[in-house]
Amino acid sequence: MEIDVYEPAEQHALLARLLREAAGRAEEILASPAQAARMRAIADDGYSAVERLEHSPLADDQMLAVALRLSGRLPMGERVAVALDRHFRIPAPAITQEAQRRAIWHDVDANGLPIERASRAVTDLERRLVGRESDLDRALRVHAALYSDLWCDPRIGASVSARRVMLAMVSLLHEREETPRFVARSRERTA
Repeated sequence: MEIDVYEPAEQHALLARLLREAAGRAEEILASPAQAARMRAIADDGYSAVERLEHSPLADDQMLAVALRLSGRLPMGERVAVALDRHFRIPAPAITQEAQRRAIWHDVDANGLPIERASRAVTDLERRLVGRESDLDRALRVHAALYSDLWCDPRIGASVSARRVMLAMVSLLHEREETPRFVARSRERTA
């Protein structure tokens, strides 16, 4: 695999885009008091819509959950985007990241990685990227880099099960990034 010197900058740009989009979606939700209440209301399954987002392994769902959680503590007149930027500007303390890593690895040791669920999440992510990204290989590589940091980031409220899936997604994203053209070529040959 080649070393890509642009990846950290692209990863930062991806995170910034996800935060902007999450802030916009959160502000749309919060603009309607009924919709904002529905997001926080506990459903029959015992979870609110925000908590369900935290059970998703997808980064955009995680960022929306953070945005909605932060919105409940915003000073009067502050935009969600400002709060999200402030929340993610300073890296999480290394000790809290290590605590997240250990908790997840302990669970992985006990239960293994949920490869099937991670594969479905990667397929869903890839579907979302197809029309949006001109270079799918590069987009998958940048997402893999993002997920390699995000799965143990205590600044998101991801559940343990979602973090396990996110961890599994890192390897699967690297595998997909290396194989899409081969898969496309073999489909062309069989057609």
